[in-house]
Amino acid sequence: MGFDLALETLTKLDGFLNSLGLPVKKDRWHEAGLMVRRAKEQREHIDHGRQLQPIENYLPGLFEALEIHKIIRAFSNDRSQALREKLSRALCGPISPLDEQPKNSEARNAMFELSLAADWKNGGADVKLGEPDIHVSFGDTKFLVECKRPFYAHSVRANIENAAHQLETTLTAPGQEDSFGVIAVSLNRVFSAGNRVCCAPEAEGRTTITNALLELVEQNKSAWKFTRFRGRIVAVTLHLAAPWEVDKRALVYLSTCKFFPTGRCEDAFRTFYNNVIKLYPS
Repeated sequence: MGFDLALETLTKLDGFLNSLGLPVKKDRWHEAGLMVRRAKEQREHIDHGRQLQPIENYLPGLFEALEIHKIIRAFSNDRSQALREKLSRALCGPISPLDEQPKNSEARNAMFELSLAADWKNGGADVKLGEPDIHVSFGDTKFLVECKRPFYAHSVRANIENAAHQLETTLTAPGQEDSFGVIAVSLNRVFSAGNRVCCAPEAEGRTTITNALLELVEQNKSAWKFTRFRGRIVAVTLHLAAPWEVDKRALVYLSTCKFFPTGRCEDAFRTFYNNVIKLYPS
């Protein structure tokens, strides 16, 4: 996505927030818009032979701008209370990811929920926000998705267990007899404090970040465990996203995910897996 398209989307931000009754103020999302404007100015300066000047929070700002773009695209016509609440959380928190700690990580946790839901909705899925975090349906089969974004590798399993407990309770509620559960885990914070960039040639970026995810799994597979759940929880999905510098000429949003069946309700898992993989560009 180019600077002009990003700025065009971000000009809609205030109207988007106002339509949901959210006040417009200085926050992480507006700071991301400022980073895009500065980055565009920087590129114009470089094109005219001027020296590169460091921009504070440049990479996280651009990365968040890319997420904001897809969230606005997905939910521009949504006026639900669930979206309002998630956006209210996502706007807060420190601008620099280096200042993020477990006690103030709620904003980027909410961003993961919104970003994942936006990916699926922009891909054509029937998606709603709520509790659990994401409701996605494929035909007559409904999946309730609980999202977690652990801060450390050693806390991944605890986050998975917490999500499983929440889903097990929800799936036994009246009206959910035919629903299935999925646990979605972002490993972004485990992988990087927010200052790591995937540097790879254009043809190798996805392979590079996929290998990074597989390496994380291999290092921790005995501790994380993706089975031993009760009820109708059919999958754990691990997600990793990072800025990608393409041949030192462009910065784009790069993401990958891996699916782990729990061994329960295998037909439902196949329905989920076969449909979700179609939502992402090949």
